[in-house]
Amino acid sequence: MSSSNEMDSMSPVRRALQPEPVVVEESSRWVYYHKPIIIMVIGGLLFTAGTVIAFLYFSRVGRVPYALGPVCLSIGLMFLVTGLVWVPVIRQKVRKGLIRGMYSRRLPI
Repeated sequence: MSSSNEMDSMSPVRRALQPEPVVVEESSRWVYYHKPIIIMVIGGLLFTAGTVIAFLYFSRVGRVPYALGPVCLSIGLMFLVTGLVWVPVIRQKVRKGLIRGMYSRRLPI
């Protein structure tokens, strides 16, 4: 079934039941690592904002709500650590070849 004549002469049911070839693209690392990088950036920004807000509260420069600084600090740190832990997990899955099927593309017949 390698030639196009054989594919044309097959019945539609047989064509539908035949598995489609899967092509694995060698793409950039951005495909695998974009989510943890975005999470780490958001976490870093929240952590920095929490630090600034806590500094403003404790230096009594402005009227800042009491819990806003610590809340931003803790949420930012949570996002940052989650992203940092996520990177080695993805690296291990890429080495074992477990994620390659998720980013594959099917060819039309």
